[in-house]
Amino acid sequence: MELERIVSAALLAFVQTHLPEADLSGLDEVIFSYVLGVLEDLGPSGPSEDNFDMEAFTEMMEAYVPGFAHIPRGIIGDMMQKLSGQLSGARNKENLQPQISEVQGQVPISPEPLRRPEKLKEETRASPAAGDNQDEAASAEEELLPGVEVLLEVFPTCSVEQAQWVLAKARGDLEEAVQMLVEGKEEGPPAWDGPNQDLPRRLRGPQKDELKSFILQKYMMVDSAEDQKVHRPMAPKEAQAPDAIASDSEAAC
Repeated sequence: MELERIVSAALLAFVQTHLPEADLSGLDEVIFSYVLGVLEDLGPSGPSEDNFDMEAFTEMMEAYVPGFAHIPRGIIGDMMQKLSGQLSGARNKENLQPQISEVQGQVPISPEPLRRPEKLKEETRASPAAGDNQDEAASAEEELLPGVEVLLEVFPTCSVEQAQWVLAKARGDLEEAVQMLVEGKEEGPPAWDGPNQDLPRRLRGPQKDELKSFILQKYMMVDSAEDQKVHRPMAPKEAQAPDAIASDSEAAC
């Protein structure tokens, strides 16, 4: 089939080049098989005056492709010589292919080339280092988790990645990260529209002190407002000033 394909492609190109207006409907499997048979009879040496009847070949082609006989005989001979070489190369390729397949079937092919011992040692040494880097990254992520929860609570529209990004900028300082978000010093990742849009209404604008107080109260062990009250003892009645006693007497009268 491969040889017939070569013959058909060569004949079609040859006729279209030298007879642009020719009717190509006559070029079918019959004429292709005929040309292939002629070339196989000629052998690898190709056509010559001794083994190739140019007139008979031209008459046969004229019957299938009107006008073929007007093509110069020398041009037809060159085409047949070139086509013979192409077929010879295709046959050699087909003959070599089974031999290559047999050799591949006898010799096992390793799926992976053998690596040099030095390279194996380098990879072995590099593996623990890679594992340490992964452990460090996991530890850093765990350290950021408490701060991330706080930021997500204060800034509901922030994602976990955005909160981690801001904490990383603040080097893990939660108070500094919140202050940066409130003041808008950090724009954050592209998906974040800005701090003012994410803040609750009670935390926007000048109410930054309230947010700071909220963070300190929740995470700096300031439990309630009772801890901030100043308890002063009441003065005893006998310690009241004379002026105060006189005022009470006048009021009674």
